[in-house]
Amino acid sequence: MRTSTTSAGERLTPMHVCLLFDGRFSTDERARSHAVALHEAGHTITVVCRGASHDRDRETIDGIDVRRLPDETLYAGLKGKLDGVRYALQMVNPAWLRAVEEIADERAIDACGVTDLRLVKTGLRVGDAHDVPVIADLPGNTPALERRRNRTEGWLDRFRNPRALARRLFHSPWRQGRLETGPLDGVDRLVTTCEEARARYVRAVGVDPERVSVVHDTTSALDTFETSGHVDRGLGFDPEAAFVVTAFANGPFDTDLERVVTAAARAADEVANLQLVLVGDLDRETTDALETQARRELAGGRVTFRTEIDPDRLPTYVVASDVCVFPTHPSPVAETAIPPTLFRALATGVPVVTTDVGPASRIVGEADAGRVIPTNDRESLTAALVALADPETAAEHGANGRRAVESRYDAERDASRLASIYESLSWTVIDEEGSDAETVSDRRTARTGGSTAP
Repeated sequence: MRTSTTSAGERLTPMHVCLLFDGRFSTDERARSHAVALHEAGHTITVVCRGASHDRDRETIDGIDVRRLPDETLYAGLKGKLDGVRYALQMVNPAWLRAVEEIADERAIDACGVTDLRLVKTGLRVGDAHDVPVIADLPGNTPALERRRNRTEGWLDRFRNPRALARRLFHSPWRQGRLETGPLDGVDRLVTTCEEARARYVRAVGVDPERVSVVHDTTSALDTFETSGHVDRGLGFDPEAAFVVTAFANGPFDTDLERVVTAAARAADEVANLQLVLVGDLDRETTDALETQARRELAGGRVTFRTEIDPDRLPTYVVASDVCVFPTHPSPVAETAIPPTLFRALATGVPVVTTDVGPASRIVGEADAGRVIPTNDRESLTAALVALADPETAAEHGANGRRAVESRYDAERDASRLASIYESLSWTVIDEEGSDAETVSDRRTARTGGSTAP
């Protein structure tokens, strides 16, 4: 078992952290990386999350204890319906509270982490009941994410899906905004994904800046992939023989793939072996329209679509690329979020082209890892693709991106930062005779007050 020491030389024992997540643990990269970072720091982690019908109610995944609440029975029967009513009215979920109590009966909880705004009040209830700190790990703008979700879901679809209908009625953007300006002020620490998101929580939401920390989404994204010796990675062509431009439209972003197709077609006049790959969770109508446009503007066979996104396949698309494009439109979501594949591209040494929107443009610009272009500017995108077709230019920008990852956006550094946040709030100090002397959480201020964070 790992132990650590304070600056005064005191020995510290690992914590038992209970993480609350209103989703499936296996499909959320941020939640998984959060749990893995704490586990690799030597702590015991128990996750309470939703489960599909084929999932086991309890299993150990890479040393992490995962407890699942099955979707099909979560709100079934009289007790389930009463739970649903209480959750809808009070935003405190009884099913998660019961699961936490069962966990605490097995082993005392030292800290509670929440990775969903809808469970913040539930996490605070756990904190009060067990006198432990509560840490919320949230995206930059949850209400804006919910508004975007509402735009993509029709009312007919919601009536066919009771869970989607309940979400629309009881977890509206307005209500999630109320959670931000109310209960969120009660957490001991708020963790978010980038500096722009932190600024929003401080300025727009009013969270004490001393209690807001940034941990980038680098923990599970910075795998190392060799970029030489490409093979056909299911693209239908040999990436080694082509100049591969891959545009990513995955994640909660509004993107402009039509302009990417047009710019790629113009760039292909000068870069004869250009191949365009479009990766994203696109609907059938959008895909059909893009295919029609590509047939009209690009020579046959020079555009490839990958619209069913398997997260495990994303690294292969990055490795096969000579340039990664993130054609993001301005939006409240994009202002405080980073495209999920950006750090992967930088770590792999692939130059990046991004629009001048949000933190992605700042990161690429500061690192000189590619080109930052104006939104809706086909000419600038065309020029960027042609410029990056030059091997020396591409190699220079790719190397800059790798250096930025190694010096600032490093996976181990972000994992250590997350662990230190928990440890600053709730470590047990061992005296020289080996007995518990006190906890660091005894030294911290009340949950509604300041912070002992570094």
